Amino acid sequence: MRDFIERIENELPGTFVVADMEAGLEHLSWAGGTLRYVDLLLVVVQPTAKVMMTADRTHKLALELGIPRIAFIGNRATGPADVERMEAFAAERGCELLIVVPEDGAVPAADRASKCVLDTAPDSEAVRAIGRLAERLEGQFAPAG
Repeated sequence: MRDFIERIENELPGTFVVADMEAGLEHLSWAGGTLRYVDLLLVVVQPTAKVMMTADRTHKLALELGIPRIAFIGNRATGPADVERMEAFAAERGCELLIVVPEDGAVPAADRASKCVLDTAPDSEAVRAIGRLAERLEGQFAPAG
């Protein structure tokens, strides 16, 4: 992974790379030189104690590793109380909650069919939320010009 990202950085400056990592800390603690290329770490959080504990540990480790910007993505919200809980979680850590992806039956349905939800339900709430996130990130990180 490190070699791949370094090559992109050198040969295609200004290119966005999104790496979807497993939940947990292993990928951060052994990532070595890969992290020097990280401009923003997005930590997915759900409104459950177990996921929030993992997200908290990930946030703390990211701070120790010197990642310059950390933000949260809320996932699987079933209502306003879930959104408020994730907003408070992010705020307590001095971070932004960039988007909240609602609980959406289209996601597990696509997974059961071994398909991508973007292909099976392109107008679903989850797909629209991720689209808004992509637009927001592109607006924040796109090169000026």
